[in-house]
Amino acid sequence: MLKRNLLPLLGLCGLVVALGGRALDARAQEKVKDAVWKHGIDVYSRKAGEEDFKEKRTKKIAVECYQDENNNVGVYISETGSISIVPAKLFKGGDGMKSKAPLWQHGLELAARKFDEKDFSKTTTRFAFEVFKDENGGALLYVCGTGGIESVPAKYAKATPVAGKVKRPDHRYGMNLKVRKAGEENFTKDTRKVGIEVFKDENNGNLIYLSETGGFAVVPAELADSDEVVKKAKDPDWQHGLEVAVRKFGEEKFGKDTKRFGVEVYLDANNGNLIYACETGDISVVPAKAATKTPEGRPKAPTLTHALDLAARKIGEAKFSKETKRYGVEVYLDENNGTTLYVSETGDLSVASNKE
Repeated sequence: MLKRNLLPLLGLCGLVVALGGRALDARAQEKVKDAVWKHGIDVYSRKAGEEDFKEKRTKKIAVECYQDENNNVGVYISETGSISIVPAKLFKGGDGMKSKAPLWQHGLELAARKFDEKDFSKTTTRFAFEVFKDENGGALLYVCGTGGIESVPAKYAKATPVAGKVKRPDHRYGMNLKVRKAGEENFTKDTRKVGIEVFKDENNGNLIYLSETGGFAVVPAELADSDEVVKKAKDPDWQHGLEVAVRKFGEEKFGKDTKRFGVEVYLDANNGNLIYACETGDISVVPAKAATKTPEGRPKAPTLTHALDLAARKIGEAKFSKETKRYGVEVYLDENNGTTLYVSETGDLSVASNKE
């Protein structure tokens, strides 16, 4: 059986020391810097089947943008605790209170089959998405009605050619991923399976990975090895498994009640992208151009580098206050393939290669 490279609780506590209520990797000697708020925006997302925007009915979602001063990575976080990171080399932040409103691009509706659902049907779960351009830093933001968010850095962000003339997304293929829960050492017949669909957004050339839970990831097709239609999809190639612990906001130390999440890493053999899948059903994808396969042999455990507390206002909340919702976020280094993982206490994750 394939085994997960577990990070035992006692081992994790040995890796970190308390400092200012959060944590440092044992190798780090400097104090962890607080994330710097760059700007905030309000976006909205129609429900599946909702054709037009309705002022009083269409769901609105607040999103904050921060710069992680510890590695200069950009971090978007929604009011639901969903996160999306922009690699340091590609991040452009806003200017605080001078922030501009986002520019709507187009909307999409995508269907995601469950792992045991062979064909698409009228009962297949559908998710609605809106695409916005963040005028403050140039990134594209994909927003799901669930409150989930994903970003495409400004360098690869392509505007919708003609507003109102939206092209239908093109389904490429589907796959099933096995994802173990925290503490589940081996894959068994009872291990959770998650259905994943891959679409191409023909309006801007991005590939969208969508899980049956509504977790999703977006990758510019130009960064994949291929974006061709696949007649018979190749099975994903399992790379390694991880287990990460994530403290809630206000939880100073790791303990027996700290949330832990199982994460599996797969290589999409159809285009070379790396897929990180969390037991919550959330996913993140590292494009093939920046992806590295896991070396043979026993994988290394993830290394905690630092942690952040991020405040996320709700719609209508003009200013940050002591009542503003705050989320704990842990940052890990996956040395097996040179990636950095940001994991929210909600089980939402975002991953980027350190090559980007």
